[in-house]
Amino acid sequence: MMNRIYMLTVLAALSVLFFSFKNKSPKLLIGGSGWNKIAILDKETKKIEWEYPLEKGWECNSVAVTKQGDVLFSYSKGAKLITRDKKEIWNVTAPEGAEMQTAKVLPNGNYLLAWCGRPATILEVDKKGKIIRKTEYETGVEQVHAQFRQVSKNKKGNYLIPVFATSDVREVSPQGKLIKTVKVPGNPFSTVTLRNGNLLVACGDAHQYIELDFEKEKIVRVVEEKQIEGAPLSFVAELFPVDGGGLFICNWQGHNREQAEGTPKLIEVDKNGKMIWSLTGYQETGMISAIYPFN
Repeated sequence: MMNRIYMLTVLAALSVLFFSFKNKSPKLLIGGSGWNKIAILDKETKKIEWEYPLEKGWECNSVAVTKQGDVLFSYSKGAKLITRDKKEIWNVTAPEGAEMQTAKVLPNGNYLLAWCGRPATILEVDKKGKIIRKTEYETGVEQVHAQFRQVSKNKKGNYLIPVFATSDVREVSPQGKLIKTVKVPGNPFSTVTLRNGNLLVACGDAHQYIELDFEKEKIVRVVEEKQIEGAPLSFVAELFPVDGGGLFICNWQGHNREQAEGTPKLIEVDKNGKMIWSLTGYQETGMISAIYPFN
């Protein structure tokens, strides 16, 4: 009898634990150019649960959460990895006149950083912040702020650089050699590789994003400014695909603030491109150009 009661108690506890885990609300780490903090948002309640202040001029356009739960972000003058209790693990600074714009977690657990400059510089650093690879590349763009925001790494081991000023995506080797250039609309902010091998490219002030067959240099799909019902696209910043074919869209509004009131600053669409979640309002979160969903 006692064994039976014990087993029922254990099963009940496991059921509660499973139910709680299953229904745990996803979290969103967000940041944005022109916002004075980065923050973790509860997706369900849309309330800030954690925040980290940024100094004036610390433009943040790239954020990520590690498997250990630490927070990675770029802040114009550098990139930091911090614990959730805000202790600094490492800080890699950019040289005077440069702008650190990229901070990403690589599949092997190392980190990808990149700053705009003359030349632009891409770094791979280990978990302790030690630089293990450095690539210099001259974009040909004189104005540092007009070079790029989010650099990524493809399966070939090369870097994809979406260049603002020249409206193109460039593939660059770790040795700094230009391999390929593909023209795209607008001032591209970021690229992300889909399962089919194509790239999603956020096209900034073109008020659209595209699916690009990079190898064939062919645009295969365009999502335009007014195509998502209830969510006109402003400056399209980071795109973050999620399971099931959905997508988060950072709808940064710094270049057309007069249209921002009531317009979603963060959008989630399903695999059919229908908006299923959004975030509006300014006082709580500011403008959003970078996102990292996690549980």
